[in-house]
Amino acid sequence: MNPLLKRLGLAALLAFAAFAASAQTRIVVGGLRTIALLPVSYAIEKGYFKREGLDVELQTVNSGPAVISALMSDSVQIGYSASLPVLFARAQKLPVRIFTAFDYETSKPDGAWTWLVASQRSGVKTVKELAGKTVALNASGALCELMVREHLAKAGVAWDSVKKIVVPFPQMPAALQLGNADAACIIEPFRTQARVSPAIKATTLAAGALADGSPRWALDVLFTREDWGRAHKDELRRFNKGLVAALDDFRKQPGLYRQQIVDAFKLGPAVVSLMKSDLTYASDIVPQASDIEPLIEGLARHGLLPAPMKAEDLILKLN
Repeated sequence: MNPLLKRLGLAALLAFAAFAASAQTRIVVGGLRTIALLPVSYAIEKGYFKREGLDVELQTVNSGPAVISALMSDSVQIGYSASLPVLFARAQKLPVRIFTAFDYETSKPDGAWTWLVASQRSGVKTVKELAGKTVALNASGALCELMVREHLAKAGVAWDSVKKIVVPFPQMPAALQLGNADAACIIEPFRTQARVSPAIKATTLAAGALADGSPRWALDVLFTREDWGRAHKDELRRFNKGLVAALDDFRKQPGLYRQQIVDAFKLGPAVVSLMKSDLTYASDIVPQASDIEPLIEGLARHGLLPAPMKAEDLILKLN
C-alpha cells in the first residue's frame, strides 16, 4: 500500500475512534456503596454501557437523601438507593421518578435484605428491649427509618422511646463495637461483618423493611430527575440494556456475584460464604406500581406522608 494512503487510513481510524469516544453520553450514577449496586459497577467494568454509547461513572454517596440532593444539583444524573428516599422526595414535591426496580424484599423467611441487629454488649435480645437504647440508622427519611418504625410498632415500643443516631452503613459495625449504638439497621456485607466479629457478635432482632406481611416490595431502585429523564429516555433505555447484560452474567454464573463482593469489599471468601448473597434481582426490571404501593402504605401507617400518594406517579415510563 502507498505509504501516504496508509498514513491517511491510520489517521482516519484515529479520527473515527476520537469521534466514537466523544459520541459517548456521559452519565454519573450516585449511590450508596452496597452489594446491590455491583451490577452497575460490573457493567462499567465489562464495557456493557460503552457498548450502548454511554460513558457511565459511579460516585459514592453515603445516604439516600444525599443521593436526592446530588440529583437535584445535577452532580449526578441517575440515583441509586432504597425506594424510601424517592417516596419522601416526592412527598416533598421534588421532581424525581423511578425508572428501574431491580432488587426486591419479600415476606418469605429468607426474603429480607435489611436487618435490625443488636450487639452482644448491649444485652438486647428482642425488639421490645430497645426502649431506652440507641439505634443506628443510615439516614433520617430513608428505608431504615421505616423499618425501625415498623418493627418497634409491632413490638409495642414507642418510636420516641428509642434514641436514634445517623451512621453510614460501612461504619455500622464500628458503631456497634464501640458501643455508640446498641442496635443498627444494617445491610450486607456489614451485617455478616457484625455477626462474625468477636467484638460484636450481632444478634438479629428483625428482618425486612415491612412488618405487615406484604408479599413483595421494591427495595433498590434507580431514579432520575423528572425533566432530565423525560429528555433522555433513549439514554435510560440503553442504560437498562447494559444493566440487564450484567444481570444476565450473574444469573448464568452464580459464583461471579460472590466474587464481585470479595473483590469490591475486600472480604475473604469464607466471610462472603456466610452472607446472604443469592441473587434476587428481577428478570423484568421495569418498575410496577404494585411493588411500590406496600411502601406507601407503610409510610402512611406511621404518619410520614403529608398527603396521599399514587404509586404510578413515582414511575417514569420509558416506552
